[in-house]
Amino acid sequence: MRRHRHGTVPEEGWRVESNGVHLKSLTLRGFKSFASATTLRFEPGITCVVGPNGSGKSNVVDALSWVMGEQGAKSLRGGKMEDVIFAGTTGRPPLGRAEVSLTIDNADGALPIDYAEVTITRIMFRNGGSEYQINGDTCRLLDIQELLSDSGIGREMHVIVGQGQLDGVLHADPTGRRAFIEEAAGVLKHRKRKEKALRKLDAMQANLARVQDLTDELRRQLKPLGRQAAVARRAAVIQADLRDARLRLLADDLVTLREALRAEIADEAELKRRKETAEAELRTAQQREAALEEQVRQLAPRLRDAQQTWYELSQLAERVRGTISLADARVKSATSAPGRSGAAATRRTWSARRPASGSRRPSWRPPWRRRAGRWRTPWRTGPTWSAAWPTRSAA
Repeated sequence: MRRHRHGTVPEEGWRVESNGVHLKSLTLRGFKSFASATTLRFEPGITCVVGPNGSGKSNVVDALSWVMGEQGAKSLRGGKMEDVIFAGTTGRPPLGRAEVSLTIDNADGALPIDYAEVTITRIMFRNGGSEYQINGDTCRLLDIQELLSDSGIGREMHVIVGQGQLDGVLHADPTGRRAFIEEAAGVLKHRKRKEKALRKLDAMQANLARVQDLTDELRRQLKPLGRQAAVARRAAVIQADLRDARLRLLADDLVTLREALRAEIADEAELKRRKETAEAELRTAQQREAALEEQVRQLAPRLRDAQQTWYELSQLAERVRGTISLADARVKSATSAPGRSGAAATRRTWSARRPASGSRRPSWRPPWRRRAGRWRTPWRTGPTWSAAWPTRSAA
């Protein structure tokens, strides 16, 4: 496929020849002057794009180079790669990305891929990010270059000849012409593959050198590592023995704790039984106490009656004791001195029994005086309480 520029008149023309691979269509969206989606369909044969200066004919060629992997902004007539995105006009704002899709007819199997049509898409974002797709599947730039290089087309295969490139080819020195011929003949892809293989070999050689250095270092460290491995194995054995000993100790502790638990459970059951017994005895004692209190309440009137009776009997006993004492004194007086001397002794005896001055005097009469055949007690004394009865003041 070749495109040739004809003449220098204002209306420029591009001729497309296709011998093997056929371009079916080219879709531009946001690329340079193509703000809206624009699709160019190519028929078999020669296709010419004709238009005045500034109409965007060169932008179509730049789109072909760009979609096939061009990475130089100067080759695309720009200062930086983001310049390919539509920058906007007075009536339309700028866009955020540029997208170009190139559809290739692969019915004859010229491209090493199992599709009758191959669509290569490149997307450029304003933040500098890029995406590459083959039939809608994300891929790498290297995959696109490998795919196109096997078919004889690509950004460096001289299938696109722009303005000023023919002059450079015609005035090149023998070395430059040889490079052009080799590139046109398809030697470029093999040279790139050779360079890639050489880079891999260099990297492999560096890795081998590094592996050799590591091997030598490991050989020097082999004996210390062997001793350390032996120590580690011995430590593992000791740790295993220690773990077994700990497990045995834990098992013994478990048995001891279980026995202690059973003893505690038995003691708790015994204490619970004793507690229940004590509670039963307490309830019985409380019931007995309540019954006794009830008896006390019932016997309280009888107790008061008994106390009153004892009080009266005590008074009577005191009177009887006084009477007996008086009778004994009279008997002694009568037997010791008859006559007046006996009467004087009797008066002295009663004078000793009389209370002090200022106190209550009893209705006293001489012992020889009687009235209606009864003997009057000289005075009345209070009762004397026993310690066995409750204390009570004299009435």
